[in-house]
Amino acid sequence: MNVTQALGWALLHSLWQCALAAAALASLLAIVPLRAARTRYALAVTTLILMLAAPVGTTVRLRAEAPWVAALVAPAPRVVATPPGTELVTPSAARPGPSLQARIRAELEPALPWIVVAWLVGVMILSMRLASGWLVTRRLSTVGTRPVPQACRDALSRLVMRLGVTRPVRLLESAMVQVPAVIGWLRPVVLLPASALTGLTPLQLDALLAHELAHIRRYDYLVNLLQSAIETLLFYHPVVWWVSRRVRDEREHCCDDLAVAVCGDAHCYATALLGMERLRNPMPAFSMAAAGGSLVERVRRLMAPVPVETFPRGLAGALAVLLALVLAIGGSLMGRSVDSSLLGAMRDRAGALAGTRRDPHARHDLLRALRRRGDSAAVAGLLAIAQNDPDVEIQQDALHALGKIPGDAALAAVIDIARSHPNDDVRREAVQTVSRVAPRAVALEVLPEIARSDRDHHVQHEAVEELGELQDRRAFPVLLDFARHHPAPDVRRKAVTALAEVGEPDRAADVLEQMVLHDSSADLQREAVEALGDLDDAGALARVARLARTHPDADVRDEAAEQYAKHAPPDAALALLNDRLARDPDAEVQAEAVEQLAELPRGMGIPAVIEAAQGHANAEVRSEAWRQLRESDDPRARAFLRGKARP
Repeated sequence: MNVTQALGWALLHSLWQCALAAAALASLLAIVPLRAARTRYALAVTTLILMLAAPVGTTVRLRAEAPWVAALVAPAPRVVATPPGTELVTPSAARPGPSLQARIRAELEPALPWIVVAWLVGVMILSMRLASGWLVTRRLSTVGTRPVPQACRDALSRLVMRLGVTRPVRLLESAMVQVPAVIGWLRPVVLLPASALTGLTPLQLDALLAHELAHIRRYDYLVNLLQSAIETLLFYHPVVWWVSRRVRDEREHCCDDLAVAVCGDAHCYATALLGMERLRNPMPAFSMAAAGGSLVERVRRLMAPVPVETFPRGLAGALAVLLALVLAIGGSLMGRSVDSSLLGAMRDRAGALAGTRRDPHARHDLLRALRRRGDSAAVAGLLAIAQNDPDVEIQQDALHALGKIPGDAALAAVIDIARSHPNDDVRREAVQTVSRVAPRAVALEVLPEIARSDRDHHVQHEAVEELGELQDRRAFPVLLDFARHHPAPDVRRKAVTALAEVGEPDRAADVLEQMVLHDSSADLQREAVEALGDLDDAGALARVARLARTHPDADVRDEAAEQYAKHAPPDAALALLNDRLARDPDAEVQAEAVEQLAELPRGMGIPAVIEAAQGHANAEVRSEAWRQLRESDDPRARAFLRGKARP
C-alpha cells in the first residue's frame, strides 16, 4: 500500500474516529460541572490531540501492515479469450459474491487519490489563511503602538508578581485593537486599546490585564498554535471545529477564574467584560483577547454563587485517560481488508521470528510449535516464517504446515505465497498446495492468474499443469487461451496436454486436431497429437490415425503412429503400423513403425519385423528391424536369428 492509499484510508477512517472522540468528550462534559474549567479544558485539549493522532496512527499502521493485508486481497478476475460459440463460466460465478466491506473498499479505492488531492488543496488554502493571520498578528505589536502611562505599567508589574509570570511582558497602547489582547510566547506583548484606558475604572482595567497575564502564565499561545494547526489539517470534519470551539471557551473560563482569584471581585470583572463588549471586534487567529468566547455564558458563570473548582483533579485525570482509551478501543475496531485478530497474531509471530532470526534451533522450535497448534492463530506466524526466514527449507516446511490447516486464513496465506514469494521453488510448491487444498472455484481463479503473471515460466508451467489436473470443464477455455496465446512455448505445450484432462473429449479433439494441422510450432503439434491419444476416445483415435497417414510433417506422423499404437486396439494398431512401414515416405517413420510393431502384445508384430529385416528396401529400416529382433524374447525372433527360420 503506497502513501497515497494509506493517507486516503486514514482520512476516511478519521471521519468515524473523530466523531467517536467528540461523542466521548460530549459525554464527559455532560457530567463535569461548568465551574470545573481546568478539567473541562484538559479534556477538550486531549480530545483535539487524539483527533490528530488517530489519522496519523492509522496512516503509519496501514503502511506497516501493507505486506500482510495484501495476502487476503484478491485481484480482479481476468477474462480469457474463448473460441466462437464457447460459453465461458467464470470461477466467481460459482461462489458467493464479495462481502459488503469488500464491495465498499472496491468502490472507494479508485477515489482515494482524489480524496487526498482535495484534502491537500484544503490544507493549502487554510494554511495561507493561517499565514496571513500570523503576519497581521506580528504587525499588531509594531504598528500603531505607543507606551502606556506609568500607572498602567505599575499595575502590570503588580499583577505579574501576583500571578507568578516569569517571562518579561511588555504593555503597549494600540490603535489597531479594540479589546485587550496578548501576542507572542517568548516575549509576550499585551495590547490595550485607547478606549480601555479612558472608559474603564482602574479596578476593571486590572481585571482585564489579569486575564491577559493568565493567558501568558498558562502558555495558551502555544496551545493556540497547535489548535490552529489541527484545525487546518482536519478542516473537513465538523466535530473538529466543535471541539476546537470548546477548547477556546474553556480556555477563557480558566483565565476568567485566575483573573477573579487575583482581583477578588467577580462582579467587577464581569462589569469590565460587559464594558469591553461594546468595543468587541474579531481578532487575528494568533491573538488572545479578553472579550473572546461567549460573553453571556462567561458572565452567567462568573455571577453564579458556586465555588470556582468543585471537581476532583484525580477524577479529571481518570476521565482524560478514559477518553484516550475510548478512542484507542475504537481504533482497534478499524475496518480492514482482513480479520483484526489475524493481523494481531501476525504481528506477534513476526516479532517472535525477528527475535530468533539468528538462531536456527529457535526457528525450528517456533515452527514446530506453530505446526502442532494448527489453528487460525498459528497461520500468521507460519506466514511470517514462510515469507521471511533465511532458510528456504524452513520456508517450505512452513508452507506445508499452512497447507494442512483448514480455514480461509490458511488458504489466503498459501495463495499469497504462491503469488508473491521471492523464491521460485517455494512459489511452485505453493501452486501445488493451492491446487490440492483450495476449493475448486478458488483454484480456478488463482491458478490462471499465476500462469499469466508469474515472473518464472516454470511456475507458470506448474500452474497450468495443476489447472489441468483439476479436471474441471470450466478450465477448458482458460487452457485453450493459454495453448493459443501464452508467450512461453513450454507453457503452451503444457496447456495443450492439459486440454485432454478436462473431461470434454469431443471439444478437445476438435481443438487439438486444428492445432496439429495449423499451428506454426512443430513441438506444439506433437504435444497436441499426444493429447489426442490421451483422450482415450474412439473418435480421437480415428483423428490420430488420419494424422499418422496424411500429416505433411514426418515428426508429427511419427508421433501419431506411436500414440495410435499405444492407445488403439492391437489389431487396429497392427494394421496402421504395417501400412506406415510399407507406405510412409520417410525412413524414420518406417523405423519407428518397426519399433512399435516389435512392442505389440503377444508378439503380433514380430512377423512384420522379420519381413522388414529380410527384405525392406531401406537399409536404416532393415537395421532397426534386426536390432528389435535381437532385443526380443519372442521364439520366432530367436529362431530367425539362429538361421532356422526362412522368410
